[in-house]
Amino acid sequence: MKFFADMLSEGDGSPSTMRVLNVVIVVVVLGCWAVVTIHSWQLQPITVEQMGLVLGAMGIKAWQRGKEVNGNGSKPTA
Repeated sequence: MKFFADMLSEGDGSPSTMRVLNVVIVVVVLGCWAVVTIHSWQLQPITVEQMGLVLGAMGIKAWQRGKEVNGNGSKPTA
């Protein structure tokens, strides 16, 4: 359980709202896709809208991470 808490927290230990939002988006979109696929017994295509939601949220987080600064004023390295 500590792995998930660490995964969703920022460098200072506080929870990251953007990371939590990304996890919620991925779970909801891909969870609904999986339920429909299992219920219909036929592999459903992932629509452009679904991929846009998932990749858009992750892209925004990547952009935000590039704009963040560390406590010493420098940009993060990785």
